Amino acid sequence: MHVAGKVFLVLGAVMLVVGGIMTVMGGDTLEESGDWDVVEKSEFEGPNGDWYHDASDWKIIFVSDNVDCDSFDVTYTDADGSTGWDDDGDGTVDRSYFEKEDCDWADDGADPDGFYSIGSFNGDEGTYTVEASHGFYTVPAFEVLGEVISDAASGIAGILGGVGLAGCGVCSLLLGGLLALVLTDKKPETMVVNQPQQ
Repeated sequence: MHVAGKVFLVLGAVMLVVGGIMTVMGGDTLEESGDWDVVEKSEFEGPNGDWYHDASDWKIIFVSDNVDCDSFDVTYTDADGSTGWDDDGDGTVDRSYFEKEDCDWADDGADPDGFYSIGSFNGDEGTYTVEASHGFYTVPAFEVLGEVISDAASGIAGILGGVGLAGCGVCSLLLGGLLALVLTDKKPETMVVNQPQQ
């Protein structure tokens, strides 16, 4: 077999194996991109306590799957004693700092295993006294979303790169096989010297 054929066959086999590994790893990363730890990401864990909201991110409230949505409530009281926004200036709260989701749509199955989002916190920077009916977790929405998107993009890039490399490996194997059939090693020339007869 010609050396060029051997080189292309070996390169093709290596690229095919590495491409397959990259594709599998990319698929695993993509699959795991939606699995994140609510407890680990939580900035405040209820039901009660004092919490300083730094206003750096939009906060989503998560509860465990065993919490009944209809019975859950949480009250945030700011330093001025208010529990929400006075939109019309009449001195009464028009919108609570906690905005609860529609319970018919709250647990839609898109949340991490064991938890579901039940609402969001909408308040200015400051310290709040928190009182809730059940335990809950306060998660920074855009931080988590950014990590999920980054992991998903890495997984997709791994899959595309792996498939591309595997495709190159297949082409290299075909080319190596073709070269092995067409090219032959040049055999050394032999010279026959005829001795004149005397």
